[in-house]
Amino acid sequence: MNKLSIFFILIIKISLSQPIIVDGFLTDWNPNTTIFTDDLGDSPGIDLLNFSVYNDEKNIYFRLKLNNEIDLTDSLDLLTYSKIRLFIDKDNNPQTGYPTNSIGSEYGIDFQQKHIWDDIDYPNSIKKSFYWLNLVPLPSVTSNEFEISLDRSTFSDTISFYFKDEVNNDKMPNNEGFVYILNNNTTSSLPIITFDKSDSLKIRLMSYNVRANGILDPSRREQIKNILKSTNSDVFTFNETGNISLAEMETFFNEFSSTNWYMFKTNNGDITVSKYPFSQSFNNIDNKIGGNLIDLPDSIYSTDLLVLNGHLACCYSDIARQISADKFIKFILDCKNGLIPLNTPFVFAGDMNLVGYREQYETILNGTISDTASFGIGGYPDWDNTPIVDLVCRFNEDNQSYTWDKYNPSAGDYAPGRLDFIFYSNSVMSIDKSFTISTEHMSANFLSDNHLDINDTKEASDHFPIVADLSVPLNSNLSTNPLAPKTKKLIKIIDTMGRETRPIPNTPLIYLYEDGSIEKKIILK
Repeated sequence: MNKLSIFFILIIKISLSQPIIVDGFLTDWNPNTTIFTDDLGDSPGIDLLNFSVYNDEKNIYFRLKLNNEIDLTDSLDLLTYSKIRLFIDKDNNPQTGYPTNSIGSEYGIDFQQKHIWDDIDYPNSIKKSFYWLNLVPLPSVTSNEFEISLDRSTFSDTISFYFKDEVNNDKMPNNEGFVYILNNNTTSSLPIITFDKSDSLKIRLMSYNVRANGILDPSRREQIKNILKSTNSDVFTFNETGNISLAEMETFFNEFSSTNWYMFKTNNGDITVSKYPFSQSFNNIDNKIGGNLIDLPDSIYSTDLLVLNGHLACCYSDIARQISADKFIKFILDCKNGLIPLNTPFVFAGDMNLVGYREQYETILNGTISDTASFGIGGYPDWDNTPIVDLVCRFNEDNQSYTWDKYNPSAGDYAPGRLDFIFYSNSVMSIDKSFTISTEHMSANFLSDNHLDINDTKEASDHFPIVADLSVPLNSNLSTNPLAPKTKKLIKIIDTMGRETRPIPNTPLIYLYEDGSIEKKIILK
C-alpha cells in the first residue's frame, strides 16, 4: 500500500463543478477528485484501489473503487467474498472513539453485516442501523465502484477515515487515517422538479409498488390516494396487488377520478391502469411480466405505446430474475420481428428487485441473454439495435434516487436501495421529466402546492412511486393544435444513460426535440 510519512498529514479540500446525484453511476464525480490511490496487487482477494471524498451542506460522499465486482451489502460467492468496512473519526481526535489504524473511530460501518458501530462513548459500543446516519450506498447490484452518502450533521469540520476489507486485511490508507477538511462553501441545490407537465400531450407514467395490496388497507388507502391524485398520471403500473380485484381497483380510482379507466391484471397479480384502451395484451411473457399495447388517439399520436409491467423475484433469487430478464429480451426481439408495429415506443417499469448480480441489469439494457439454449442468442433491444435506457428518477427537491427504504429500521436491515426502474426505448421516444416521490424529502411549500402530507409516502408503502413524462411521437397533422410544437426546436441532449449533457465530440448522444422526435448523433472531430 501507499505509505504516508508519519511527519506528513495529507489534508484535502476539493470542490466539484456540479452537485452529486446519488444514483450509483458516478458520472457526476469529477475525475480529478480521486484523492487516494492504493498499490495494485497488495491483496490476495478483493483489492481496494482508490477512493474519493466530497461533501455539501447536507451530506458527505465517498466513492470507492475495487479491482473486482462485489455486492457491497451481501456475500454472493467465495470468488468475490469481501467484508468492506469504513471507519470514521468524526472529530479527527485519536483519543476518542474506537482506536484503530491510528484514528479514533466513532462510526464503524460494516456494510455486509448491515450495521454501524456507535463508538462515540467507547468502550461502550452500540450497534445501530444504517438509517442512524442516513447511509445510502449505491448501486444496489454488484459493481466494482460504489458511492456512499452519509448525513454530515454530526461531523466536525475535520474528519479522518479509512476503508478496510476484513477478509484480506487490506486497508486504505494502510497505517493511518485519511484527513479530510469539509468544504462549507458547497451546496447540494439542484433544480426543483415540479409535478406539472410541460406539455399536456406528454404521457405521464407512474410505477408504484403499493406493498401488500396497500389500497385495501384502511390505514394506507388515503395516503396512496393522495399520491395518485397529485400527479395526474395517464398510465400506472402497480406491483404487489395480487389480492386486489379489478373491480376493487376500479372502485378505488372512482373515489378520486371521473376518468373512464382501463385495467389489466398480469399473471403475477400486478395491475396496469390506463386512461387509454388496450389494443393488445400479453400475459405469457413471463410469470413476473405482463404487457399491454396502449391504443393512443391517432388524431394526436403517430404511434401507440407498449407498456410492460414487471415485478421480478425478490432478494437472493438471482436465477429467477435472470430468467425473467432473458424472457423480457426474447419478447422484445419478437416485437421487433413483427409482433407489434415497427418503431412502437416501449417502457418496462416496475419493482425489478435488482439487488444481486449485475448480469440481470445488463441483460435488460443490452439484450445479453444468459440461457441462450432456451431463449435465443439475444440482441440489442431498442429498435435501432442499441441498448435501451435506464431512467434515473431523483427526488423532487433532493439529490437522492433510491426507491425503497425500511420502515422502522434496526441494525441488520438493508440500506435504502434503488429497486424500482423505468427502462425505455430511447430511439423512438424521449423523456421530458422524471422524478421519485418522497414526501418526507419535500419542503412545506412543495407539499402544500401538491396537496400532500409529509408522511404520505412513508405510511403508504416501503417503496416510492417513480414518475416519467413520455414524449411519444405526435401525428404530423397536429401542427394546427395550439399545444403542438410548431418548429423542431432542440430541448436537450442526453447520454446513453439518460443524463442531460452538452455536445461531446466522438461520443454517441441523443438529441431531443420539441416535436417528440429524437436523433442519435456522433459528432466526429
